[in-house]
Amino acid sequence: MKTTNDLRIQHKCENCQLQQEMSFCRLPAPELENFESIKVTKAYPKGANLFIEGQPTHGVYILCQGRVKLSTCSRGGKIMILGIAEPGDVLGLSAALNGLEHETTAEVLELCQVNFVSTPDLLRFLKANPQACLNAAKQLGRNYLTAYQQICSLGLSDSAADKLAKLFLGWTGNGTGGDGKVKIKNYFTHEEIAEMIGASRETVTRALKHFRECDLVTLKGSELIIHDRRRL
Repeated sequence: MKTTNDLRIQHKCENCQLQQEMSFCRLPAPELENFESIKVTKAYPKGANLFIEGQPTHGVYILCQGRVKLSTCSRGGKIMILGIAEPGDVLGLSAALNGLEHETTAEVLELCQVNFVSTPDLLRFLKANPQACLNAAKQLGRNYLTAYQQICSLGLSDSAADKLAKLFLGWTGNGTGGDGKVKIKNYFTHEEIAEMIGASRETVTRALKHFRECDLVTLKGSELIIHDRRRL
């Protein structure tokens, strides 16, 4: 298991090799200097929660390293994974800007570096820095697009197998291969995959068995191979 000793924390945003194009870390020098003065850098271990659904918001979390799972839970205890945040994502932005409670739970999937900015500091920063304000608007736009695509996938698909196929195809942008074959790293259990498509673990297991029997995919450990993207 990774420890904080395995994570090289980047305390200074200037000349940081982790900078993401759309985040607050890639800004003109004066804005970046202002951002440095209001952020707090922390490391979070796997399993930690940055925030929990229904909690009052205190600020935003800019993910620098690692991955974070965003999920929601029904009153009956059914969990649905809404997405996996990657480096550069700003978490809790909508709740902070609107003064609302967090609409999701953000759980750390692996050792992470996160920059925290309190809501009052964030609002002052955005008012004074136009490029940062634009980046925040673009982040909200990406969040909207992700939600739209997920609603379409869940609402317009006829079966759990359709939903699972669309999920895998959505991952192929991070895969490698040729002639229709794609290799992807899969970090999720059957239970977590089921939570992503609103199905049961048993349904996902049956759908994967069907995919294997049709020679559509192979799942071995953390490696997912799509044999023919077009057929899937």
